[in-house]
Amino acid sequence: MSGLEYTKENARRLEKLYLTRDVAAQRSETIRQLNLSSGESVLDIGCGPGYLCESMGEIVGRHGAVVGIDVSTDLIALCDQRKPSTWLSYAIGDATKIDQADGSFDVVVCTQVAEYVPDVDRVLSEALRVLKPGGRTIFVATDWDAVVWHSDNPERMASVMKSWEAHCAHPRLPRSMAYRLVNAGFRFDGATVFPILNLRHDEDSYSNGPSLGIRDFVARKKDVLAGDLNEWYGEFERLSEAGRYFFSTNRYIFKASKRTAQAS
Repeated sequence: MSGLEYTKENARRLEKLYLTRDVAAQRSETIRQLNLSSGESVLDIGCGPGYLCESMGEIVGRHGAVVGIDVSTDLIALCDQRKPSTWLSYAIGDATKIDQADGSFDVVVCTQVAEYVPDVDRVLSEALRVLKPGGRTIFVATDWDAVVWHSDNPERMASVMKSWEAHCAHPRLPRSMAYRLVNAGFRFDGATVFPILNLRHDEDSYSNGPSLGIRDFVARKKDVLAGDLNEWYGEFERLSEAGRYFFSTNRYIFKASKRTAQAS
């Protein structure tokens, strides 16, 4: 699906990242915009460690259902270990070939996943297919070219971030998401921005996780010198201690729905 490796180590790292205050706040905003009701059925495409599924499961309750799918067997294993309710289920699944019947869900959500799938339009068409008429969806994505990350060596920062772009298939997906949703057959219902701002580099900040992931990914690519990459990563702690750390990014939240006139 992308340049990322789906390993147990990365699954644990992602699990830790999803517990940071920034991602927890993003999760709360996603749930707010989903406007879930008791008894609804929900599909989470690319459920990761399952925290969003668990939160949604608390809202839809025993008369509803939440299904989470992910390509990572390690992430699904983490989800199953922690599964708190019988109406919450997980499965290995391909976002371009969803193993669910037409018109199965009231809601489909996909956060920070579509940009990693080369055939992103297929993901949208599959989301539309499994939605009931009148059902709704939210897609959340990042534009990696819009990240603001301070460094005293901006050329080195630019080189590292350029190399990092290869980690996903569509590093600027938000710029085309609105018309992709319409082309897939959805009714586009609007978009909002959820900002993330870190002024410290610590374990509870969102940017701590990506900095580790970026360092490891770029090191494997070997198109940035190892010494430069180590300096790039090591600078963050120094800037943080000096009160000069700055990281900012946006999550772009796109809302759409399936027209009631469409067949399921």
